[in-house]
Amino acid sequence: MYCHKFRLFVITLLLSNGAFALSTDSEQPIQIEADQASIDNIKGVAIYAGNVIVSQGSIRLNAETVTLNYTEKHEIEKIVAEGQPVRFKQRLDSGDNIQAQANEMEYQAVKSMLHLRNDAELRKNKGGIDTYISTAPRISYDTKRGIIKADQGKLKKGRVIMTFKPLPKK
Repeated sequence: MYCHKFRLFVITLLLSNGAFALSTDSEQPIQIEADQASIDNIKGVAIYAGNVIVSQGSIRLNAETVTLNYTEKHEIEKIVAEGQPVRFKQRLDSGDNIQAQANEMEYQAVKSMLHLRNDAELRKNKGGIDTYISTAPRISYDTKRGIIKADQGKLKKGRVIMTFKPLPKK
């Protein structure tokens, strides 16, 4: 138990150091491109299908289908994306990049939480070099605080694999 807590502490410490999302992203408009769209303003649900691209500031999400839930004030509550795989990318205030992929992603905008399910992978990239890679059945990423949690998911199958790569010495 101690070893598990220590590893989680080290991972959190390494990733939270300058791992905050680009602070201006949430202030930017959200743009969605797709082959088809179905919007229900009464229920606050929009479904986009076919080569969907969602962008907001430095955030970019690519998927086959995206279901978007929003409030009466047109504020995004949740985005669920599916594809083989869905891809997510975001620049951080530090200049690093976060890249993720999974067969299903759920982004809870109000909580700034990105949930990756089914063949999940999350990478932190600095200057073109991957410094951190995590693969797991399920990964949750707090985009505001830079906190990552990975586990086996509901099926309790698969393993969590984390790789840390040091930057080249100058």
